Amino acid sequence: MKIPGRRSLAVVCFLILVGAVVFSATSTLAAKPERAMLPQVAGVVVACGPDDTPPEHYDQHEIVIGSLGTFTEVGTGAPSQIMVEVGNQFLAKSGQKTVPLKIVSIGGTGFAEGLGATRFWLDATRPVTSAIWEKQLGTEFPAIQEMRFHFFYTMEAMPGKVFRSVNPAVMRSDDVRAFPPPPGTVYHLAKAVDLEDASEPGVVIGRIVSNRVVIPKSRVSREPVLRGAN
Repeated sequence: MKIPGRRSLAVVCFLILVGAVVFSATSTLAAKPERAMLPQVAGVVVACGPDDTPPEHYDQHEIVIGSLGTFTEVGTGAPSQIMVEVGNQFLAKSGQKTVPLKIVSIGGTGFAEGLGATRFWLDATRPVTSAIWEKQLGTEFPAIQEMRFHFFYTMEAMPGKVFRSVNPAVMRSDDVRAFPPPPGTVYHLAKAVDLEDASEPGVVIGRIVSNRVVIPKSRVSREPVLRGAN
């Protein structure tokens, strides 16, 4: 058998080395997880939360009712699916990529000692634009998200009464890692929300002074709901 000369052997070794580097680089790229991106397709409706929520409390907030006092309310049962419609992505004056969002469905039930069972749901007659935007230029995530909406509210302690938000609720998260936001994402109420009797606008009966919501894990693994806007 003919033994390759030094030059031929060096060429063979070089080709093997190049092949190993290319294979390593290809394997690394293949193994690299897909980068999270801000939503780019407008007009779709996305579920921002699991559709099979465990029964533990997923939120907690403090509410002051002028005639009754201060109460700590906790979420009970499973909330209704939070659905948002995605708008057209644009660059803010600061240069950050920003995506407007419109909440089309949100709600839930709760309980507070002294108030009894409570319920809130979206006031679709007063739409408010929500948004998600990148923290730093060109990074996409982590991002900041604000869920802004008006809502109706009832409590067992005042049967037959329906209250509504005077100013919109703004639930904000400063550390959103993907969209839809993954389980564990925490939102806080950015500003207190006044409540008025829906039948007597201008008469403030109470105020929600704080709220903390954590997106829980679903009991089953499912893909995020994504559908075309109606």
